This record gives sequence, C-alpha cells and structure tokens, in this order.
Amino acid sequence: MFTSLLRISPEVEAEVQRLMPLLDEAQGWSEEELRWRDERDALLLFAKIAGLPPSDFSEVCLWDRPAARAAFVSGLTGTAIQPMLDDVRGRVAQKFSDTGQTAVRAFASRRGRGSHDFEATSITGQWVIDGGRGSLDAYYYHVDTGTLVVLRYVRPGRDGLFSLETRDCLDVFHRRVHHLSRGIRWSADDYGLLDDPLFLRVHEPEPFTAALYRTSSGAIYPYGQIAAAISAEARNGLQGPSTAALTRHLVPTDFARLVRDGWFGARGVPFETALDWVEATIDTAGVALVVVDFSHRQRGNGSGIKA
Repeated sequence: MFTSLLRISPEVEAEVQRLMPLLDEAQGWSEEELRWRDERDALLLFAKIAGLPPSDFSEVCLWDRPAARAAFVSGLTGTAIQPMLDDVRGRVAQKFSDTGQTAVRAFASRRGRGSHDFEATSITGQWVIDGGRGSLDAYYYHVDTGTLVVLRYVRPGRDGLFSLETRDCLDVFHRRVHHLSRGIRWSADDYGLLDDPLFLRVHEPEPFTAALYRTSSGAIYPYGQIAAAISAEARNGLQGPSTAALTRHLVPTDFARLVRDGWFGARGVPFETALDWVEATIDTAGVALVVVDFSHRQRGNGSGIKA
C-alpha cells in the first residue's frame, strides 16, 4: 500500500516518509541502537556505491533485532562467511577476531542489468561492549582500484559540532593514520577532487527504528574543511565549529555518486594499510564497519577502468 502511495506525487511521498517511523513502535536512543542506525546508514550508502540500489536491499527489510546483538549486520539475512587464509575475503574478520565482537555478511548478485559483490564486516571493540561510549568509522574499500574512503560518524553537541572528547579522539586518530605509508600508484589519466579518504558524517538527531530502510538525513563534510573550521574557531577562543559555520557539505546521494565515479578517496591503497586504519579506529573510536567491494565497473574519471 505504501509503495503505491509513494508514486502519486512528491507531496504524498514526503508525508508517507514522515509516517513510516510510526510503523515501528520500538524507536530507541540507546548507545547500541544509535550505533545500529549509523551502521545501517553506512551499509546502505556503500551498497549503493557497490551497485545495489537501497530500494532493492531486501536483506535490510528482513533485519532481525534479536539476532543483532552488538552489530547491525548480525541481524541481516546476507550470507555469513568463514574467514579464508591468503584471500581478501574474510581477512578483516580474521585480523580482528580477538578484538571484541565481529560479524560478517556477504552480498552478491549477477542478475539483471547490474551486478554487485561486496562483503560487510562489523568490528566492535571490547571496551565498547563493556559499556564504553564509542563511535563508528565506516570504511569503503574497492579492491580493483585500491580506493579507500572513511566516514567518521559524529553527533552534534551542545558546545558546537564536536564535544572536546570527540575532537580529541578524531585528532588522535588522524595523527596516527596520517603517517601510514599508502603506496599510491598514479597514472596519467587518473585524477580526483579529494584524495584525503576521511569524511565526517553528521546526522540530524533521530532515533534508530527498524522501519526505515534508507540513509538518514544529515550532511557529509570533508575532513579538511572540518579541521580548518576547528582551527579558525580555536583562534577565536570558541569551543568548536557549528553546522551553521560550515557552508558547504555533501548529501548522501551525491557523495555515493562521486565515490562510485572515482572522484573521492585515496587510490592505490594496499589492503594491509587499510586494515591499519581500521585498527586505529578500534583503538580510538571503538566501532568499525568495513565494506569491501569486489565489483568490476567503469570509473568515471579514468581511474582503474574495467570493462
């Protein structure tokens, strides 16, 4: 019924979207549920980059709350996989199997006009499981081009966009990964808009609800813009930038398109280096979602073109 109503007009679609959360009475604001919201948001966003439209992501619609435990992906019906030696698949779960709790799901299809083949691994550090307050870093890694993109999920605080604790955590993380060797391999026809893989995903304040099968409202900011704003505010003796001070941002749809076409992200990053970034996330933020994309596709800017 709701699917039919969505086709009537944009006004009806907007009203239906407003009413959708009411279908699920179990809206939650707990730390675990907010992490589920962020993890689901990243999974839907990266699935779109990998070639799977969120509207066709039936696994999310079939999500099971009791099965989820620490990780949202645990409650999905995607294929659970076993880590394999000497292979990219399963290597994330294998490396972090003793870190806390890991969950792995694989999603692949060669039917229809497009195809997708990706694996999602969620790692929750033990100190977060024990009750510590963590945040999520979501990683997208495209195997053919070695493209790495990272989303740090943050929540607006009362004293600006970041609390002091959040800013310190981000600063420690960025200092640690900034010095990692990336081994980038450039070609003459390879160019992009932003090479820094780190972006910040800022949500509108909204709860987790299993009734929403779409990315959340909010904005995505390049790390460089945030860092510059923090420095400017610090010089003025203020606590930190507010969202009003950040005049440019990306919406999730545009961000997904630009990553998919190769405009954003560091390329030629060895997979082991990407795993070093994930390790820094577990140590500083506590929770990581890693989506490894094995799909072959045309890159819009000439980077790593595949037939």
